[in-house]
Amino acid sequence: MTALGMADNKTRMPLLRALAVQAIAALIVFGGLGSALGIHPPMTTLLAAQGIIAATLGHFFGLARWWLPIHVLLPAAVAITLAWKVPGWVFLIAFLGLLGIFWNSVRGGVPLYLSNRKTRDALTGLLPVAGDFHFADLGCGFAGPVLALAKARPDGRFTGFETAPLIVAAAKIRLGFQAAGNANIHFTNIWSVDWGDYDVVYCFLSPVPMPALYDKARRDMKPGSLLISNSFAVPGHPADDIIDVDDRRQTRLHLWRM
Repeated sequence: MTALGMADNKTRMPLLRALAVQAIAALIVFGGLGSALGIHPPMTTLLAAQGIIAATLGHFFGLARWWLPIHVLLPAAVAITLAWKVPGWVFLIAFLGLLGIFWNSVRGGVPLYLSNRKTRDALTGLLPVAGDFHFADLGCGFAGPVLALAKARPDGRFTGFETAPLIVAAAKIRLGFQAAGNANIHFTNIWSVDWGDYDVVYCFLSPVPMPALYDKARRDMKPGSLLISNSFAVPGHPADDIIDVDDRRQTRLHLWRM
């Protein structure tokens, strides 16, 4: 089951909810409200109003904050491209490219977050002292932590899981250039994997899948193993320890020992 399938109703299908708020905003702005009030503002004002209304509605529809600039800019962007008579295939290529990168955001409300260098250094200090351990990065993105940790600890094994197609391709290319024999990347849904094979499981996802992720970790992970969440806690299950990373993002690593 995907993170989407395990989430509550408020967090399901963010793309459909985003389209819904744009449709509602368009109906409000262009559905005769202006005429009913006896005002006829210019098109730029109407498009700006649609974007602002959509962004406001998005909050009440439970959409993440990173949708706000998309809602504000989308109406004007569509109007400009239509005015310039951009060929349809350009939209198709752009759509497929964005879908290949932001696939997890569309399906399960998990944006693309990247772990910075200081976070990777902190993770290195959390790895087991003894060698021959196995580390997993759930939603590894471009494989930054996997490759950095594999280089720092050649005595361990490092696996990344990712389902955004273009990001997986980029991660595998990076892996090929680094030629890390103790690292690998899998184009696999994290919910279909048995996490019992891993001594350390790391994730940098979003608040949406965290309750389900914690439940799966409790079921799958072996005693003594470590679950690490970058920035996002689990409601009702306080972390056993929290590590503050000295970076501009003020990153906090939440640790649970199984």
